[in-house]
Amino acid sequence: MSSPSDTATLEMSLLVENDLEVDNDGRFHVVSHIFLDDSDDSTEIRVEFDHIIDSIIDFASIEKGAAGYGQLYLIAHELDRHSNNLRDVAGLMEDKSVSDEVEYESEDLI
Repeated sequence: MSSPSDTATLEMSLLVENDLEVDNDGRFHVVSHIFLDDSDDSTEIRVEFDHIIDSIIDFASIEKGAAGYGQLYLIAHELDRHSNNLRDVAGLMEDKSVSDEVEYESEDLI
């Protein structure tokens, strides 16, 4: 007979889908949906982006020198790069939407 153990190994297949969402109150969330195996039902995990940023800053402030502030600069750069990409794509989508509306309206005049 073996002695009791305080560790265990658990293996399972998971699918994780991540999303970004701004709610009606303007709060920005990272939303993760976790699916077990091939299930259509998921568990939702919702974390406010402000909380993530605050945690990153707290963790980085423990590091002294470039290891701490360097990581913050790198993260800020990546967020900036992605924000510019989102704005560019949103602008293209808006232009296409306006163009489609104008085309639809001019077809109604014929």
